[in-house]
Amino acid sequence: MKLLAFALLFLALQVSSASAWKAPAAPRDPAQKVSATRRAQNSGTDNGGGEILVAQSSAPSLDGARKGQDTSGNRRGEPTQTVKVSDLPPLSITKDWSDRAYWLFTFFLAAIGGLQVFLLWGNLRAIERQAIQMERQTGILEKSVALAEKSAETASQNLEMLVSRERGHLHVQVMPLEWPLKPGTAKLKYKVTHSGATEAYITSSCARAEITDSPEPGDDAHWWPAMSIPQIITPNDRVIEAYVQDIFPKPTLEQPDIEAIDAGEKFIHFRGFIRYNDVFGTERSTRFRRVWEVSKVRTPDGTRSARWSKRGGPKDNSET
Repeated sequence: MKLLAFALLFLALQVSSASAWKAPAAPRDPAQKVSATRRAQNSGTDNGGGEILVAQSSAPSLDGARKGQDTSGNRRGEPTQTVKVSDLPPLSITKDWSDRAYWLFTFFLAAIGGLQVFLLWGNLRAIERQAIQMERQTGILEKSVALAEKSAETASQNLEMLVSRERGHLHVQVMPLEWPLKPGTAKLKYKVTHSGATEAYITSSCARAEITDSPEPGDDAHWWPAMSIPQIITPNDRVIEAYVQDIFPKPTLEQPDIEAIDAGEKFIHFRGFIRYNDVFGTERSTRFRRVWEVSKVRTPDGTRSARWSKRGGPKDNSET
């Protein structure tokens, strides 16, 4: 469309330039004008001295006016003739095919311009409609994504609830010591409790008892005795009781050790863990860490009360 408009515009320019360079009509000779005027005067005087009409297409020159002024001084005595122009002759302008082609081409260009404006306006409206539709679709898509995320989160929560209800959970409960202690072998009892509807498959475990001078036990990676529990704990085995008999580094407790524990100079530590897999293949773990604390207040009979207290951080006492 643009190429056609450019070709038509170029053709119009060629036609207008050709018509502009057309040679104008040659003016009539002033001598001929004068002779024609004199003939008209003579004929006018012969017909009885009527009014003479002269049609002159151009104004008299400045030199002719000056000559008239010079001769008027010499001919003051001679009678003068008055020339009066009452009307101009009609002027006719003819139009050839180039003028009609120019106007036709101008009208054609105006029509093309109007058509282009209409098409551009239609395109603009279409773009506006598409923008509105895209904005609506974007809003719908955002709502759909939010709804999908919410649905996925809800599904994940439901799945987690299902897994948590069905899988096996293992808990460790440390039983109190028989206080006050007696010299000899001490037994640290504990219970492993199973909750859930499916089995727990034990991969590793540890139950370690020791006596130290600090309320915080040190780490010793070379000694991790296993618990006395089966490798597979089923829902039928809800509670499994076991114990640790040796307290590292002394197999048996003596009276000075018991007195040091009672005075708060030594501490009994008990810690361990259970690593297991549930029926869904997820690795779980249960950790515990305790210390036997003796109260500083004595009872009326002169003894002190004692209990197991948690030690360490959340990682040392956790269930996953």
